[in-house]
Amino acid sequence: MHSLVSKVRKFIVKYSLISPGDKVLVAFSGGPDSTALSQILLYLREIIGFEMALFHLNHGLRGEEARRDENFCISWAKDKGVPIFVERQDVMSEKTAQRLSLEEAARVVRYQMMREVAQVWGASKIALGHTMDDQGETVLLNVFRGTGLQGLQGMKFKNDIFIRPLLAVRREEILEFLEEEGIPFVEDSSNRDVSFLRNRLRNLIPVLEKEFNPQLIPALFRLSLNAQKEEASEPEVTVPIEKKGALSRTPLSYFKDVSSPELLKLVRSFIKEARGNLWDISRGQIEEVANLLKKGKGETSLPGEFKVFIRDGYLWASPGSFFLADVPMWSFPLQLPGENFFPDLGIAIRGNWKGEERKKTLQFVDWDFEKCCPPFQVRNFRNGDRIWQGGKEIKVKELFSRQGIVREWRKLIPFICDREKILWIPGLALDERIRVRENSKQILVVSISWL
Repeated sequence: MHSLVSKVRKFIVKYSLISPGDKVLVAFSGGPDSTALSQILLYLREIIGFEMALFHLNHGLRGEEARRDENFCISWAKDKGVPIFVERQDVMSEKTAQRLSLEEAARVVRYQMMREVAQVWGASKIALGHTMDDQGETVLLNVFRGTGLQGLQGMKFKNDIFIRPLLAVRREEILEFLEEEGIPFVEDSSNRDVSFLRNRLRNLIPVLEKEFNPQLIPALFRLSLNAQKEEASEPEVTVPIEKKGALSRTPLSYFKDVSSPELLKLVRSFIKEARGNLWDISRGQIEEVANLLKKGKGETSLPGEFKVFIRDGYLWASPGSFFLADVPMWSFPLQLPGENFFPDLGIAIRGNWKGEERKKTLQFVDWDFEKCCPPFQVRNFRNGDRIWQGGKEIKVKELFSRQGIVREWRKLIPFICDREKILWIPGLALDERIRVRENSKQILVVSISWL
């Protein structure tokens, strides 16, 4: 067994990354890191006793080179006898729709698609090829942005469904392994594009190593481990969040009478719960939100056009581009069953027959399909809207009032309707007439998620 394979196996055991019987989906770009990871896991598959498949995403950004990478990955998987899932996405459109940087848009799409495919295949783990060098770059980048303990932690060996078996491996070890084993891989030309922030940082590291510390990357890696240990010793802080359609809110009273360090922890928890992650969130941005709470008013923007603001006794968060009070009426056709993506709205709506669900989100409902009247649409609030609740039709306006949804935010909430009525207001109400009963024959599972 190659020394690198043995090393990775020890880390897998130490951090309980893979267990016998697991189904592991491996993110596979065809580059050196993901190729080495795929080959190492192939060597360990029988030893540990797990299943594996590969996942490749063509971002639609590099033309012929991207097609070359895709073909390489398909051929490599075929030669190794490993199943592979290949997806193609228009990341540039996602960048424009969500007003993200190209790097951030690619990452959002990549992680979203990995989760989707993992759900379809039934994967219990998603393996990523991040190395110690990637960890050092991440920690250093967070320091430059201004970070607290969270940013010093960098990436973790294990985080939710994601695992990083190569996180303690240097990039030079990867290249030596591939050369010694005679394993081919492809090079991504965008890794040399200095318009990307991480590539500029990557070019800076050799200078820092020469001038300050030749062991900079291992030192940053140790720093990340120490920060993770420190964080693990701290009691976890959580913030109760109410979901109001696309909006999230927490009473301001929850943030009162706490110390400044405690307030920063609460804000961090709020952002993580409302936004879904803390990608590219700096300590300075967390402090900005904390300052809003101290003043009791104001608003601020976070990366990805995510807005945080104070209104009517609550700290609110709003994703996507919907933030202005003057929102026009809108309506889009909806295919159910089926998958529907609305980048301009920042939502995806899916409908699958019961038992065929690809993905269950935090907001999903079961419908008695026979009680619906297609065609379907998704739209926003209209004056006079009503929905069936408590054995009668009630005004949606009254429902909004009871739920504390302020007037200027009511048109941000998506309504799912058929040709006759409002069926579902996610997070608020479902037409009781389409609820599933014992005699329901056609059951549709409808879910909404935020892009």
